[in-house]
Amino acid sequence: MTDQITPTSALDIEIEKKRRWPWIAGAATAVAAIVGGVVYANLANQDKAFGTQLEVATWSTDIAAETLLDHIATEIAPDHGITIKPVKIDNLVEINRAVDAGVVAGNFFEHQPFLNDAIAANGFELTLAAPTFTWDQATYSDKYDSWDEIPNGAKIALRDDPAGQAIALLDLAEASQITLKPGKDTVEGLPQLSDIASNPKNYTFVQVPIGQLARSLPDVDAVVVHISDVYAAGLTEDQIIDRHEAPKGSEGGLVVSNKHLDDENVQKLIATFQDPRIGEYLETTDNALIRDTLGPVSR
Repeated sequence: MTDQITPTSALDIEIEKKRRWPWIAGAATAVAAIVGGVVYANLANQDKAFGTQLEVATWSTDIAAETLLDHIATEIAPDHGITIKPVKIDNLVEINRAVDAGVVAGNFFEHQPFLNDAIAANGFELTLAAPTFTWDQATYSDKYDSWDEIPNGAKIALRDDPAGQAIALLDLAEASQITLKPGKDTVEGLPQLSDIASNPKNYTFVQVPIGQLARSLPDVDAVVVHISDVYAAGLTEDQIIDRHEAPKGSEGGLVVSNKHLDDENVQKLIATFQDPRIGEYLETTDNALIRDTLGPVSR
């Protein structure tokens, strides 16, 4: 029997949070951001060269990337003649703005699709200079133990930002739960809900802000997400019904400003994040947080 292809217009898609992602809306225009107790009040450092101590920002809720950055700062950076000072930034616009303005030397929290959207929305001049790791992906459920058990019409939650949503849809396609339109089946295609070609089990898709995904699990049948997005909220391995490899092109790593690419110490920073020992650490570490949520680019 041939599966019937459901037209996109007939897909049962629930848009629960119908709003633009904050950096698309451009709502955050402040030039000051409170960052882990440090106030960045002056964002006019574009032309100032960096010294050998360089601040690198992580997003405050991604504790896996933060832990990996601490390892890099302690074990790798000194061999490249620099000191990395990790800082946390809570706001997903300001973490890129701080790099673009030269307030910090780089950030370590995003992949290319997310960066592309931030650049398009804000005009940042940024480069993913050193892809360093992949985020492990998973589907979580409190009600079912496998895709076979999940019923027709089930509610599936995924992130509401374009980049996060695209990766979740690629995960669902890899798990044979949906198909995507031609040209939309890669990270570069950035598939969105409107790009679903078939939805055989008539899932309802619920868009949820990244910080609320873990809390949404009791209200839906499954959540498709970066493991690191929900690890800190207490979701556990026994709630995972399927693991997904990170799609090619969604590697995370060091982002720097184009304006500082020729800076001698920024070049040392890039070399630090390109050090092959990082991949070896990701492959062999006993640190459960890293082992269970991140992988090497070579995977």
